[in-house]
Amino acid sequence: MSEPRETPRTILTVDDDPAVRATLVAWIEDAGHRPLEASSGLEGLELLASQSPDLVLLDLRMPVMDGLTFLEEKNARNDDTPVIVISGRSDMQDAIRAFRFGAWDYLTKPIESFDLLGHAVSAVLERRELARKVRQAEDRYANLVRNLPLVVFSLDERLELQFVNMACRSMLGFTPEEALAEPGWLPARIHPDERPVVTRLLQQALADCSVTFSRTCRMLHRSGRVVHGILKSIPQADCEPGVARPGIEGVILDITDRLMLEKYLVQKEKVKTLGAISAEVAHEIRNPLMSIGGYARRLQQKQPGLTEAAIILDEARRLEKLLDRIRDYLTPVKSHRMRINLADVVIRGLELLAPSLEANDVHPRVELDRDSALVEEDPDILAQIVIDLIRATQAALAPKGEMWLRCFAGERFLNLEVGGDQARPVEDVEKLFLPFDEGGESVGLASCYRMLRSMGGSLTFEQKDGKGLFTMSVPRAAQLNAPAQG
Repeated sequence: MSEPRETPRTILTVDDDPAVRATLVAWIEDAGHRPLEASSGLEGLELLASQSPDLVLLDLRMPVMDGLTFLEEKNARNDDTPVIVISGRSDMQDAIRAFRFGAWDYLTKPIESFDLLGHAVSAVLERRELARKVRQAEDRYANLVRNLPLVVFSLDERLELQFVNMACRSMLGFTPEEALAEPGWLPARIHPDERPVVTRLLQQALADCSVTFSRTCRMLHRSGRVVHGILKSIPQADCEPGVARPGIEGVILDITDRLMLEKYLVQKEKVKTLGAISAEVAHEIRNPLMSIGGYARRLQQKQPGLTEAAIILDEARRLEKLLDRIRDYLTPVKSHRMRINLADVVIRGLELLAPSLEANDVHPRVELDRDSALVEEDPDILAQIVIDLIRATQAALAPKGEMWLRCFAGERFLNLEVGGDQARPVEDVEKLFLPFDEGGESVGLASCYRMLRSMGGSLTFEQKDGKGLFTMSVPRAAQLNAPAQG
């Protein structure tokens, strides 16, 4: 008899001979396992489904349903329970067929050595346990790869995508299924200015398996916005230099937030410096501006047709407005929060801008859900943000283009989309909310961005297929009984 196992197993005996079943059941019990028995393949399948045994001892020659049919039905059910065939010496051809149907081992009747049976059972159970651990490890590895916070990909020799994990959805806006269905997906995601260089690196890595690369590059999100990433190949094991490889495995790390943080820190230092000198600069500039404006007005009074005086006066006014915008941006945001309905704020903003919109033949399409549009914020600040977003969208609107506003609630945030058909795309989306970056002309959107961040919200911009879309998000109000301010 074999030694009892530390972990008892359930073993099913399928044999039409009662004496054989009784002998095997007695041995199974002595070995410390739990026995099940069936007199036919059909009864064995029922116990296989209801009891989920760890091992089956199977005879081949049985009425009702023989052992081979049992194996075929078991395979059709995708059941991976291991089977040891125990049959007569005259059944060798059937035993060979049984191996083809997935039997794990074969013993002949009558069983002359139960030590041999015990060894076969132990070996099969150990193999099954090892296979289970291997599957678990593979599942854990596959799950890890699928859910890594960086894109993991595999390309064939034509640079066509063979595998990509779920991170491509959050980083680039595509599900793995969508990415796999699009020919040339990965090269198409590289920014056009950098695509030739990156494609050349990929081709060099294909031609020589010892070549690896790591390159920072711009990539294109599905929405059209730029994503900064590090594209890195995974070295191939057992590789001889100069030998081509059948494909490339690699990863893409999203570093957009890191770069934006670096820019934000630079901007913060600029704002800090400007804040320290803004009062003095404004004073020093505003005094001569007032003098220049005064002289220009006097010249206009003395010589009404003098064009130069009008130009000087207009430029002085423009510079004063610029100083006001800089001062407003540098002034800390002071808010007076109250419970309001964002839909009402949007409606008021549209009413204020109605003359300008109608003059330009712009008739926004509006979708507002008042029932879920409650927030607890400063109504004046929110109104200014909404008006600035509508103005920015109108300024970029194509002739006869459509504008739309849509308010909808998420689980934690209330969202307002302001979008329209663009006359031309924004060249550098990343600079849209940076007020003092080189080439910057306005601080309006930067102020909106800063104020929404101070509320715990956000402001984003996306463009695709000739359409631009601002999305502002603010935390939803707690579900209180107090009425919202209309």
